[in-house]
Amino acid sequence: MATDRDTGTKRLLELGIRQQLRRPLHWTQNCMICCCIMSPITGITGLYSQGLTYGGPVVLIWGWVVVALGNILAGLAMSELCSAFPVSGGLYFWSFMLAGKHGPFASWLVGWINLFGQVALVAGAGYTIVQAFAAVLFLATLDNRYGYYPGNSMQVYIFGGLLTIGAIINSSPLRTVAYVAKVGTVWNAVGCFIMALIMLVVAPKQQRWSWVLTNFEANPASGIQSNVYTCLIGTLAASWAFIGYDSVAHLMEETKSADATAGRPMVYAIGITCIVGFAYILVLTLCMQNVGDIAAPSGDLAQVNGIALIFWGIFKARFGSGIGGVALMIIPLGCACFCALLSLTSASRMLYGFSRDRAAPFWWLWQTLDSEGVPVHAVWGMTFGAFLMGLPILAGTAAFAACTSISTAGLSLAYGLPIGIRLVYAQNYFEPGPFALGRWSTTISLTAFLWLMFTSILFMFPLVYPITSQNFNYASVAVISILLASLGVWLISAQSWFGGPRLDVDNSDAVRTKYWVTDPPRRTFS
Repeated sequence: MATDRDTGTKRLLELGIRQQLRRPLHWTQNCMICCCIMSPITGITGLYSQGLTYGGPVVLIWGWVVVALGNILAGLAMSELCSAFPVSGGLYFWSFMLAGKHGPFASWLVGWINLFGQVALVAGAGYTIVQAFAAVLFLATLDNRYGYYPGNSMQVYIFGGLLTIGAIINSSPLRTVAYVAKVGTVWNAVGCFIMALIMLVVAPKQQRWSWVLTNFEANPASGIQSNVYTCLIGTLAASWAFIGYDSVAHLMEETKSADATAGRPMVYAIGITCIVGFAYILVLTLCMQNVGDIAAPSGDLAQVNGIALIFWGIFKARFGSGIGGVALMIIPLGCACFCALLSLTSASRMLYGFSRDRAAPFWWLWQTLDSEGVPVHAVWGMTFGAFLMGLPILAGTAAFAACTSISTAGLSLAYGLPIGIRLVYAQNYFEPGPFALGRWSTTISLTAFLWLMFTSILFMFPLVYPITSQNFNYASVAVISILLASLGVWLISAQSWFGGPRLDVDNSDAVRTKYWVTDPPRRTFS
């Protein structure tokens, strides 16, 4: 437990919340957890083929740069709010404190969007592991005609087993998870260097730099006629890799001096992701042997992960056998494992914070802490939710595209709404914490808000025309459904009993009057 000298603990008391979670994390450990969750190697491994198909190298390379810049601005704007309100489950708490008399409704809506996006993120990361593992099995057993590729039912078993292992590890004390994050950060950084070095050394030929940096590939098979639309859809690989940095906010109550250090972990993690991911994409695109085999694989290879095919092709072109590429897949497979495991850490803290304020069903269960201060029940609750979201795997690989689109669209919306609320309701009286953007605050916040809203809307659009039940982008249905369900429950019931985050100390009047136009109903713990 942090001492009373910890500035984060004092700020928490000012906001009316008593410290219950322990504070074992240094801000660098929080940053490492965020780096593992964002894990550019995981995001690129999952969706590189889509970027190659929708727009080609120019979209993969320069789309990454554009998306990185947009998310750096978003990270700066969110870090400023994080410093002012260093509370677990941060985004919905920020919305409450900034939305004036509409605080309870804003908090309710943002909380549910964020929670749903977190579940989709865990499911998407878990399915990336399944996808990579299935590719390894197939290529490792491939003879002249056949290889073993796990069926949909087997993939569900693998998916459930991986989530269970992640939940067991997350039930350990946070210092154990922090150590796992340290190992995961090294694995991501060193692994990227090793993969890049091996590809550059082994590849018998390299693509021309002019092709890598400027070549555009239309996708007539998708039915999309607009090249601009094609390019925008192609940025999903980059956008999904940059999702997850709200984990910094969810771990604020477990980070030492969280208010004072809030400006570092989120922005640093986004910067590291930008550099590592750019290097990975650049070398992959440069060393790819046969573009057609990756963009449009034939036969059984069509179901194999695109990165595995690139590794396989590089080694086969050099040595006549691609088995070395199968071994190299251990690195992105490990990155995906760390990503899924630590995504669950962040998601469980989101559920814990939301349940502490009695906004989630069975809140009394999810807010329970064990003797080490770990919300174990919330860990297993989010694990079960992620497993349910992954069950469409039984219907085919469209489940992965759905999870990535839902997490990207949903979390972008959850990130953007508090920033927008701050600009609309609290622009003239918002008082930042120790980390402040100064005179650039409004400009950065407005740009970040517009970027996040654009990203959220974009990834609810169809990926293929004409639209059928097999290729429909269910992200739009999922996000709109959670919005309508949240609104419906609010109108029918929640507006009469949910007054926003709940007080468990009675010393926050000075803070509340700074932010609320009129004091909304707010209930204390009984």
